[in-house]
Amino acid sequence: MCLGRGKMKQAFVILCMLLMGCIPQEIIDDGNEPPANPYLADSPWSMTHRNPYCQASSNYQGPKLQITGKDYIMGSPGCITMPISGKYPDGSRVVWGNNLTHIFKLSTNEMTLKEIDKVKKEKSDSSAGMVESGISGAYTLIDKDGVFYVPSMTRIFAYCDQAEGDSSSKIKTRGIFRIPEEHLISETDKIVGLVMTYDGMLVFATNAGLIGALARDFSSAYFLQLGDNIKGEEISNSIACDENGGIYVVTCKKMYRVQWTGSELTADESKGGWSADYETGADQSGIRLGNGSGTTPTLMGVGNQDRFVAITDGSKLMNMVLFWRDEIPDDWQQIPGTKDRRIAAQVPVTFGNPDAKTSQTDQSLTVRGYGAVVVNNEMKADLGNRSLNIIISGIPGIAPKGAEKFEWNPEKRILSPVWANTEVSIPNGIPCMSASTNLFYAIGKRGIFWTLEALDWNTGKSAFYSNIGIGLQYNSAYAAIQVGLDRCLYSGTAIGLLNLKP
Repeated sequence: MCLGRGKMKQAFVILCMLLMGCIPQEIIDDGNEPPANPYLADSPWSMTHRNPYCQASSNYQGPKLQITGKDYIMGSPGCITMPISGKYPDGSRVVWGNNLTHIFKLSTNEMTLKEIDKVKKEKSDSSAGMVESGISGAYTLIDKDGVFYVPSMTRIFAYCDQAEGDSSSKIKTRGIFRIPEEHLISETDKIVGLVMTYDGMLVFATNAGLIGALARDFSSAYFLQLGDNIKGEEISNSIACDENGGIYVVTCKKMYRVQWTGSELTADESKGGWSADYETGADQSGIRLGNGSGTTPTLMGVGNQDRFVAITDGSKLMNMVLFWRDEIPDDWQQIPGTKDRRIAAQVPVTFGNPDAKTSQTDQSLTVRGYGAVVVNNEMKADLGNRSLNIIISGIPGIAPKGAEKFEWNPEKRILSPVWANTEVSIPNGIPCMSASTNLFYAIGKRGIFWTLEALDWNTGKSAFYSNIGIGLQYNSAYAAIQVGLDRCLYSGTAIGLLNLKP
């Protein structure tokens, strides 16, 4: 076949763009994208779990084939997610991040992450250790004005550019909010979740069951205590919210919808709130952070679809559980064996083993449309210490294996397993999904290598995998992999940051 001069020139330009990493990142409309929050940064990934629905799925394109390279930035532990800013006046974007010791800002030129600035974090005013402080700072977000919000125990810090509108600017602290003493139950209280409502309020949750709604300039705050004011109810995961003011919180005892009315936080059913019992189970082990559910509530269903809150429960053989998010359908009959009529589905997670007696995860669900994927975190050994368990979680023979997808059928109104991959190992990282490539991505382990795993969203079969490296520096250590810019994937690790290039 002979190409004309015009076609050859066009092909040459496309080839040059490919080599330079300049091919536009495909964005699709698959009808399953949650409504955009106008107060978050307009970017591919503005907060932990990507959006207030906490689905960890994106309409932006990730890599379709094995990665061709990586940037590794050495640092301290504790970077769980790296929110991406909106566009600056010159069209550039930056990536913000937070680890145990520093706040940092990275440039994203030519598919490469490079440090612009970093500032040392203020010492915590709590007696908790560095690991507890790291857990508290896991959930972060960046708003439409480029302000980066980071929890730290009982405080929330706001960071921004010293020079407004300049992507290369140094970092400055814009403000600090401290939870008033009268709302704290004990010296071990810490913020464990953060999200932004669709009217621009920061909402946080503490491990002792305190929910707070905070103006972005820290000028006003509202509080609601779940449980009693002496013990509270343990929360070990982040929170989600929808466009109607529903805030979804799972504790060691109940699943809640806390309603933000614009002037108060309430769980009162007459004002839109609700609570539901679920199987909370007994004390957890392995890499689990707390009792009850090991997952951040994830919202399923957009527009006129059936609308749910999805979690896995605390049963010894855990279940995928869906709760009706809004009003329970009038004709809905409580499912036998469940604890609450609000439960729309409760299906055992076996990871493809029909004889399974136990299963466990601490990674939030990956949701797109009516599909939800859960990964196995049940290790073959337990040292009795979560930090040590994270270190050994990738050792062959100890590393857990398995991922399973479930899907809701709106006609039959049932949730069913769709596929199970019994061989993939995703020891401790939070996965993500790209609707543009129809692939599910995760930091995995094969033998001595930490890997990038890509599974077909429809079948669960391996589409490809890439070896990343050997050793602790590539251990995902609770971090979330996310779809970044230019079809790259970003992930924190035990002692640094990864940028995986297509």
